[in-house]
Amino acid sequence: MRVLLVRAGALGDLLLLRRAVAALRAAGHRVLLLAPAAGAVLVGQGASEVEALLPWDGAETARILSGESADGPLAAALREADAVVAYTRSADVLAALQTRTPRLVAFDPAPPADGAHASVWLTRPLAQIGVETAADPPELQFSDAETAAAAPLRRSLPPGFLALHPGSGSSRKNWPAPRFLELARRLAGSDRWLLVTGPAEEPLALDAPGALRARSLPLRVLGASLSRAGLFVGNDAGVTHLAAAAGAPTLALFGPTSPSLWSPVGRRVRCLAAADGAVDGLTVDEVAAQAAGLAGASYIIR
Repeated sequence: MRVLLVRAGALGDLLLLRRAVAALRAAGHRVLLLAPAAGAVLVGQGASEVEALLPWDGAETARILSGESADGPLAAALREADAVVAYTRSADVLAALQTRTPRLVAFDPAPPADGAHASVWLTRPLAQIGVETAADPPELQFSDAETAAAAPLRRSLPPGFLALHPGSGSSRKNWPAPRFLELARRLAGSDRWLLVTGPAEEPLALDAPGALRARSLPLRVLGASLSRAGLFVGNDAGVTHLAAAAGAPTLALFGPTSPSLWSPVGRRVRCLAAADGAVDGLTVDEVAAQAAGLAGASYIIR
């Protein structure tokens, strides 16, 4: 079958689809994705990756969702799909898709508070098209070109380097930035370390001794870089999900959100949650202790 997944989420939301993608791929189906630009992180040859991304923010998508005439790549994908699995609660979006595809499966993307982990929850609608859920998805697989593009950054860092990402999509999720710097001082010592930043983290990046900044990298190149980290520490954010999916030992810091629902998926992931839901309640000592237990044998805790 040819299956089109529809998910208008952020980077972390999209990476949580990898279990569903792996289940579809294991069943022998072709998988395409209609999603925002961050969905490009899932386009690849690996068993948890899709063959193509159709742009959620494209002009054709806007026309289709508005009920206007359109006959481009998305219209063709909807027409040719054996099934469209739409992760949305929007009645308008579902109505627009229903008129263009022979088989639409609608599903609420948000798991209930007492429900299954989001990555498992997102596999539930696959039963309607005869697909059994899969085990933990494999790590992202990076192409030779992506690995080569990441090489200059990695060559500037020691083996088993420390990587930190102090941001997220919400300030309530962010562990205080000065504590990330203190953590880097303790863990990396005089070694260089990787600081992943976006616009919100630029002020911190200016005052980060020993940091090599990763800014504006294509997501899959960033993933290829993080795959070589000896330890990654970050908030409940998309980059933390990316590090986990790439295979880095990943320590995810949680405050107002629940790790039982939203933890990153990877074979070397540990979550540390604030008892009262306020992430600034986590101390550097607590985070460093968890990091020490997670870091690879090649990484030395200073």
